[in-house]
Amino acid sequence: MIEIVYEKEKQKSEGNESFFRIPNNIRQIGEVGGTQKIYIEDYAYTYLCRISSENLSRGIGAILLGQANWKEGVSYLFVKSAVALPDMEVSEEHLEFTQEIWNHVYEKNKEYFPDQEVVGWFLSIPGCSMELHQVICQTHLDHFGGSDKILFVMEPLEKEEAFYRYEEGRMSRQSGFYVYYEKNEPMHNFLIAQNQKMEKKSEEVDDSAVHSFRKKVEKNIQQEKSKTGFPVMKAAGICAAVAVLAVGVLYLNDYQKLQSAREVLADIDQENQGTVQEETTPVNGNVTRENEEIDKENSASGESEQNTAEDDTISQEEETDQTQEESDQMQETETGEESSSQASVEIHPSYTIQQGDTITKISIKTYGSTEKVREICELNNLSVNDLIYPGQKILLP
Repeated sequence: MIEIVYEKEKQKSEGNESFFRIPNNIRQIGEVGGTQKIYIEDYAYTYLCRISSENLSRGIGAILLGQANWKEGVSYLFVKSAVALPDMEVSEEHLEFTQEIWNHVYEKNKEYFPDQEVVGWFLSIPGCSMELHQVICQTHLDHFGGSDKILFVMEPLEKEEAFYRYEEGRMSRQSGFYVYYEKNEPMHNFLIAQNQKMEKKSEEVDDSAVHSFRKKVEKNIQQEKSKTGFPVMKAAGICAAVAVLAVGVLYLNDYQKLQSAREVLADIDQENQGTVQEETTPVNGNVTRENEEIDKENSASGESEQNTAEDDTISQEEETDQTQEESDQMQETETGEESSSQASVEIHPSYTIQQGDTITKISIKTYGSTEKVREICELNNLSVNDLIYPGQKILLP
């Protein structure tokens, strides 16, 4: 990049060419030659650089205002002002100049730059190629046709910039341009107005931020008030827990003191017990003597009781002997009776009745006559006419 500063240069109109003045102080960027020369005023150039650097994440466009002149076949194009287009969607693949955008441009042109005309447009697209996209070229032809309209492109990330003009059927990149310095009251007033709007907007934003912050603070205060009951209850619970802990510590100390007192009393009791045993030893001796006398008495009474018991035993033995004799006598009597009954049983033999027997036939069979029929019936509690059965046993006289 080549920069050359010129102090002063004047041009006069010749023939039908209108009069224009070459700026006094200029700075050359790149190589400027041929039949086309571009000059951009420092206020406008600085303004475009600023809006480009402020939009590193999105594209932004602007309209360039100024004037175009011719002299001896050389084109002189002066960019004196620029109006940004913040509402325009800018990308390499999409560009659209709506009627609202043009109304905004005409309004600013009439208000701040009434003596200037549209000489071109500006694009700042982060990461864009300096080889222009077809969409950009077509947009230029649609809205900025003619060889006296230019396009100024900036790439804010790589800090590249270049002017383009449509010539020979294509967008041609210019090799260089001039930045000139002069009193530019229209652009100066426009920048002041823009700054004031920005400051006012910033103040409004600040006021809204303060208002929002105050709302948040008030909301937090209300929430804290609504939650006041909970901290109070929490504090009360903590105080109660501390009180219980303190009481517990006091009781623990008292318990430890009580335990130590019990241990001391136990030691004293043991000492007292030892002393009592030592002091009561003689007494135990006297008690022993008394116990011996009591034992003697008990032994004497025991002997008398033993003698009495022996007498009772002798009498009981005598009674037992007498009872034994009586029982023997009774046994002998019973034995005699049993022998007599056995003798009576043995006197009456038994007879098993056979088939066809009768009392009369049995008497005849046994005794040879009917004389024993009556005795047989009496002995067996039968009558002559009673039925008897085979296998039945009866006694015979």
